[in-house]
Amino acid sequence: MAKNVDIKNEKYQNAIRLKYGDFSYLEIARILKVSHVSVKRWFRTDGLLKDEYDRYEKERNKIRDDEIDDAFKKHAETAAKMLVALMGAKSDAMKFRAAKTILDFIYGPAGSKKDNYNDEEYQRSGRQISEILEKYKGKTAVGN
Repeated sequence: MAKNVDIKNEKYQNAIRLKYGDFSYLEIARILKVSHVSVKRWFRTDGLLKDEYDRYEKERNKIRDDEIDDAFKKHAETAAKMLVALMGAKSDAMKFRAAKTILDFIYGPAGSKKDNYNDEEYQRSGRQISEILEKYKGKTAVGN
């Protein structure tokens, strides 16, 4: 007969946070002073903490994505100005490295997380960046 377990207790919640923090099962087991086999069982497809972990991961990823979006919105104009300025650079390699650095800063290194944009969001972002670039180009043309 299975015993009734409270997955909201501190030990299990710590295990979830540690797994989300990329700790190995062995490291989690040592920190929580349990068997690493137990920790593996908790996170199996049919494991005790699988659903709770998935919920936590989704919630934390949403928070992180919202923070990234906020940072992008706050710094989009500065990034656009930088890109316009870099377009005048003589070296294509310099242009590419600068653009890659900006994108890596905002979205993380390529391939580090699943892209979860839908086409509409991607097109809207592109239009916003284009509008900023056009606005900046207009200002610099007037200033010359």
